[in-house]
Amino acid sequence: MIRSALLRIASLIGGSILLASPFAMAAERAPIPSAVLLDAGSGRVLTLPGPAANVFVADSKVAEVRPASPSTLFVFGVGAGRTTVAAMDSNGGLVSQFDVTVQTSDYGARQAQAEIARLVPNSNIHVRSLPTSLMLSGSVESPADAARAVAVAKAFAVEKQTIEDQLTVRSSMQVTLKVRIVEMSRSLSRKLGINWQALGNIGQIGALPALMGNINAAVSPLPGGLVPFGGNKMTSFGANAIIDALSTQGMVRTLAEPNLTVISGQPASFLVGGQFPIPVPGGALGQITVDYKNYGVSLGFLPTVYSDGRISIHVAPEVSQLSNVNAVTVSTSGSSMVVPSLTVRRAETTVELGSGQTFAIGGLLQDSVTGNRNGLPLLGDLPGVGPVFHDDQFQRDETEVVILVTPYVVRPVSDPSTLRVPNAAPVSSDLDRLLYMRTSAGTGRPTLAPTPGVAGFIVQ
Repeated sequence: MIRSALLRIASLIGGSILLASPFAMAAERAPIPSAVLLDAGSGRVLTLPGPAANVFVADSKVAEVRPASPSTLFVFGVGAGRTTVAAMDSNGGLVSQFDVTVQTSDYGARQAQAEIARLVPNSNIHVRSLPTSLMLSGSVESPADAARAVAVAKAFAVEKQTIEDQLTVRSSMQVTLKVRIVEMSRSLSRKLGINWQALGNIGQIGALPALMGNINAAVSPLPGGLVPFGGNKMTSFGANAIIDALSTQGMVRTLAEPNLTVISGQPASFLVGGQFPIPVPGGALGQITVDYKNYGVSLGFLPTVYSDGRISIHVAPEVSQLSNVNAVTVSTSGSSMVVPSLTVRRAETTVELGSGQTFAIGGLLQDSVTGNRNGLPLLGDLPGVGPVFHDDQFQRDETEVVILVTPYVVRPVSDPSTLRVPNAAPVSSDLDRLLYMRTSAGTGRPTLAPTPGVAGFIVQ
């Protein structure tokens, strides 16, 4: 209708009007800008001024190009950065060249911002998208809120994008961890058989005077009841053979009892033990350097206090000691060095409990069995009568490490006089220690509060 009206107007004025069809309008090509800006993960269709035979991208980690037709390209952003795209015709001529700048998409940051605002309402957190990370800034009420915000940001981070935590806690809480590491050992040793060494003083030379030189007078004549036997002095054989049976039991000992105080959300560690050297070859000339490895009782923990007062603790205790079972001998510059091995008992766990509550870690067992046989040569190996001429020793050691952990939410005191030091109490006198078993002396009679209500003794 509009087309026919325009034709009638043209006929009246004696002119002509050229109308572009929709197909002709679509065929018009907009010029490519000198710089194309894209978000990572997005794309754009570009039309070249002429057909291209080859398309080159300077950095494929920033952008990639897929030709849809000889004169149409689809450019999409891969990663943050800047690169150049060039299109060439079949004769090597330049058809078009433009720069592509890809910036990090803030979609994940916006989604993380909204989710953090929903899950951590009492916070002031800002999420910013960087080329390689998501940065969290602002303040939160507790370390638990900070940990929750970081976990939400990780869920919306793209591949190879880390989390940069710049959050501050308005009220930092401190946790004191009281740890008791106890080793319960049971050492059982038995010795059963005839102790031939108890029948005489084996080792005192009583014969072969020609070999002893100046000590002949010291060993001759032999005392009564002694006869020379194989160069050793022994009592006459009788019926007084000794049969030993011995059983001993060990006791419980405390390996360490550390008390550590740390801010909630920060790690802390503890070590009681030492270091032993380990030679490490290095360099083209075969030079040897020395590295040191820790051993002993160590403890690492990371507490987090939640808003409701509960404490989440990631604790990793370890008990290690030197051993020669798998020791290695290393030769260096004509000398040798024995590098011992370690027997390690290690645990790692995460628990949640209240302030003042205790949890235990047990089951760290170690069992060793040793045996030894002493006896007369040849006679102790005879079948049937061999046990008469030898004794067997058997020893078994069992140890179990039990770890007791008690966390407390603490605050610093403003009055130092309320804290007591170990030497605050006076030392008791010798009379108090002997008669009353008192290790410290008091400063006076203790004052007791009166018992409320009726109090007394009930005798039945």
